[in-house]
Amino acid sequence: MVLLLIYPNVNYFWLIYFYKLILMDKILMKKVTLIISVLLLLTFIFSCSDKDSSKVNDLQYDIVKYEKKSDGCEGLKEDNCAKIKIEFPQITNLDNSGIKDRINNSIKLLFSMSQNSDPDSINLDEEMNLFIEDYEEFMAEFPDAFQSWFVEMTGEVKLNRGNIFSIDYMEYSYTGGAHPNTMVEFRNYNLSSGDEITLDEIIPPDNQNELTKIGEEEFRLLKELEQEADLGLAGFWFENNQFYLNDNFLITDSSLVFYYNNYEITAYAFGSTELSIPFSKIKTLIDDKSLIKPLIE
Repeated sequence: MVLLLIYPNVNYFWLIYFYKLILMDKILMKKVTLIISVLLLLTFIFSCSDKDSSKVNDLQYDIVKYEKKSDGCEGLKEDNCAKIKIEFPQITNLDNSGIKDRINNSIKLLFSMSQNSDPDSINLDEEMNLFIEDYEEFMAEFPDAFQSWFVEMTGEVKLNRGNIFSIDYMEYSYTGGAHPNTMVEFRNYNLSSGDEITLDEIIPPDNQNELTKIGEEEFRLLKELEQEADLGLAGFWFENNQFYLNDNFLITDSSLVFYYNNYEITAYAFGSTELSIPFSKIKTLIDDKSLIKPLIE
């Protein structure tokens, strides 16, 4: 009966038959009882681990979307027009409404094209209209120009676990020039405060030199550089020719990811650099206060 409750999809015809035989053997009956007890214990352990409060939360979010095109974008050929699209996450449900609003406002500011620091005054529809108007003014001034303008800003939730809510910001745009522009930024929020998470909250300052050493090892592996290779001669622009980790990092469920955008540490032709440092390489550097400790455990 106990097994029927635990594993309801099993065919029990033969099991019942053998169970009757077991009842005739007291020694065998004790062994079977022990096995059932172990199964019950394992089921309890796994069910508890699935509800680990350090790995789940009640946060819910939606992706809000804005999009606008100029008149020239209605046909099949859209090379001579202006387009703008903005998509980013906004928290819809969180126990603390103040923290929810604080994080949502921070994200909204990140995806705004204006320099206004007041989230209440941001109007993304107006910003998109201004972008289209600027394009139309450009075309009026240079009617023979055959050029498209576009801006695409998208954001995804990369981690929503425990007290950590992490997103990315990806921008791909072109408004004239030699080539399109790309930009990637990360944001990690502490759901207990609504503040952006600093590296000090992950790795104690006293251990960050060691983190940088591990980061350089991973960087050299990624770029296929010998440990003794000169970074400057290899084409990288680190200040004083010393490797460093920047502030543009993302917390995932298994690693810290540092992102160097175009022109930050090397020429545009070499592209951006996404450097991942697995938690397994840095678990000895964290302490009990670290926000990623529950992820590593």
